[in-house]
This record gives sequence, C-alpha cells and structure tokens, in this order.
Amino acid sequence: MIVAADKTYNLAIDCLVAYIRSNGLRPSAVRKMILKQICDLPQPFPAKLLVEACVAERISIGSVYNALNLFIKANILRATTRQRGNAATEYELVLGSPVRMMLVCQRCGRRTEFHDKAIDRLVRERKYSNFNLQQYSLVVYGECKVCRKKKKSGK
Repeated sequence: MIVAADKTYNLAIDCLVAYIRSNGLRPSAVRKMILKQICDLPQPFPAKLLVEACVAERISIGSVYNALNLFIKANILRATTRQRGNAATEYELVLGSPVRMMLVCQRCGRRTEFHDKAIDRLVRERKYSNFNLQQYSLVVYGECKVCRKKKKSGK
C-alpha cells in the first residue's frame, strides 16, 4: 500500500531530478534526505523545524538552507512571510503548481486555499511587457469568520 506521503515524496523527487538534470547540477543523497524530511513535516513549516528534523540525520544547517533555496528554484517549495506576530518565513510544498490563491486571517493565522477562475483568467490573459508569466501567488489578508464572531461577542 502506497501512503500519500510516499506519493508526495516520489513526485517531489521527480521534480528535483528534472531540475537537477536541466540545470547541470549533481545529484545528492543529502538533498533527497532533506526532501524526505520536508514531505513528513506539517505544511507550512518554518526552517527551524526542518533543521531540527535533520539533526538526527547529521545534516548541517548550511546544507538545509542551501537545499531550501534549491527547492524553491525547482518549484518544489514556496516561501511565504507570515504577517501576524513577528514576521517569519514559512515554507510549503507546491510541487510545480503554477497558481496559488489563499486567504490568511491576520488574527489567528488560519489559511484557506481557494481558486477563482475569473482572477486566474485575468492574470493569464494580461500582457506583460518583456515578461513571460510562469506562476503566480495571490494572498489576501483579512479576518476570518471565526475571529469576526469572537471580536463581535467581545472574547
């Protein structure tokens, strides 16, 4: 039986191998181990959590951060800056997905993915001078229904 995490890992490895081949980089067992740790983490995750997960594998902090940057370039991961509290970068698997739309509550941090065909069509049909669109993200910040209710009731 193949578990969902295994499917995710296999897809991530395929993306990584394709990127490495097309960019003349060398394969690395350490990158694969880091990618496995990423697939096992709850999404999104801070780099600190990944570093802690890699300590048992004896992977250096530098290797973890270099791999994070490589995975972003390979369109395996996406980095976002959390806006609530202290600003912090979080990472999450995207695995080649060219579009991401998300609602983020600024009070509780709840994230909700959504897809709007009208926005997608508008962005894709827009002509950008000297620029070829490959992917995009739309993050809308506000207050979720739960937090509005709590605020209204005075909690």
